[in-house]
Amino acid sequence: MRIAIAGSSGFIGNRLVRSLVEHTPHSVVALSRRGKGLQHERVECRTADFFSLYSAEKALEGCDTAFYLLHSMIPSNRLTQGSFEDFDFILADNFARAARKMGVKHIIYVGGMIDEACKTLSRHLASRHEVETVLGSYGITLTTIRCSLVIGEEGSSFLILRKLVTRLPAMLLPSWCGSACQPVAIDDLVLILRRCVEVNAVQGRSIDVGVPTPLSYRDLIEMTSGIARSNHILIDIPAIPMMLSKLWIRLITGASPSLVYPLVDSLIHPMVVRPGHSAPSELIECYTPLPRAITAAMAQPLPRRTRLSSRPPRKVIEANLVQSVQRISLPEGMDAYMVAFYYFRWLSRFFTRILYVKNIGHQSCFYLLWLTPPLLVLTFAPERSTRDRQLFYITGGLLARPAERARLEFRESPDRRFVFAAIHDFCPALPWWVYRSSQALVHRFVMWSFGRFLQRAATRKPFPSDEAKHLA
Repeated sequence: MRIAIAGSSGFIGNRLVRSLVEHTPHSVVALSRRGKGLQHERVECRTADFFSLYSAEKALEGCDTAFYLLHSMIPSNRLTQGSFEDFDFILADNFARAARKMGVKHIIYVGGMIDEACKTLSRHLASRHEVETVLGSYGITLTTIRCSLVIGEEGSSFLILRKLVTRLPAMLLPSWCGSACQPVAIDDLVLILRRCVEVNAVQGRSIDVGVPTPLSYRDLIEMTSGIARSNHILIDIPAIPMMLSKLWIRLITGASPSLVYPLVDSLIHPMVVRPGHSAPSELIECYTPLPRAITAAMAQPLPRRTRLSSRPPRKVIEANLVQSVQRISLPEGMDAYMVAFYYFRWLSRFFTRILYVKNIGHQSCFYLLWLTPPLLVLTFAPERSTRDRQLFYITGGLLARPAERARLEFRESPDRRFVFAAIHDFCPALPWWVYRSSQALVHRFVMWSFGRFLQRAATRKPFPSDEAKHLA
């Protein structure tokens, strides 16, 4: 069997690659943005950018089973416009579409523990649940392993806890510290994931994993403090506002707000194993006791790169690339093809007497009325487009520097509730500070206005005759 691991360079993925090589005869395809990984005769390292459907298809080619270990809570471009939920949606949608096309038979996903009866999930947990839904929308067997906090020296959540415990002599505990959780040791989680490949009885199920006995976050902090010999003074102050908790956690740990804020918002929800969804003995016989798992994680030195930094890496800054995603409600009866058609028609009307769009073959050129050279040139890619996904490459114009993979796409969600207007790998020609304070803001406003236009257009039935004729 050939097993693909999307996110192989991450905290879980790196260990999973090694575990599969050491304990199974299977071949492993390690997928990461840099294309680097374990050097072994049964490991093939491939470069994969899952924001690109084409790259995702190449990455999953020839694979039978695929692990999905991706998230986008830490931006990978110098400027990202949009929410992490929308970025995660596109990653998952590309992965599932590519898996279906490449003949992948089984997807294994690591998500968050969710009480499905709760109607007001945090943004982070709601996004994890949405990703699970997207991965299961393309007819491929999906096995979901849900967990709360993973105990390991490089886990983002545990790193935050460790830094708080080792850097503060006393801690003021807000009300969320009373929420219950059932953490899992990283070695136990990797063992469970490895066995999911071969235990047919669990495939297609949603399974919760964690130590048998729930405990509160206060108990977890106290246990970690005792193991670290920090002798913390813990003071319960339930009235501490959530925003204040986020700020002091960010200040003490140095973590990015894009990582800290969603995680802290999730702590108000109990993360415990659902009745009837615990891991069967075929996956794990006995969990590692929590004190032993924490002791093992604390014994390791803090990693040099903790993945918590709020500053983008130098390579990301130097690349000067932009990513922008807007989620728009999709009117009933419309698809991505129709949305793209309306967009180019609407844009000229929206910027009346300022901007117009000229279509020549597969090219759409954007002009200012008093300038001869085009501002932007978009080239339609018919071979990569379908009714539910329209792709345009950004191939020129005064506002764009040459970038091989710069593109605009309109894609539907599998349930046809939304359409995503997304720009990927765009390199602006304007100086960076000028771009951020002008073109970037205009783009967001334009997409917001276009979303409102679509909702108004949905009430016009039938469509205007010229548009209906073209769409037919």
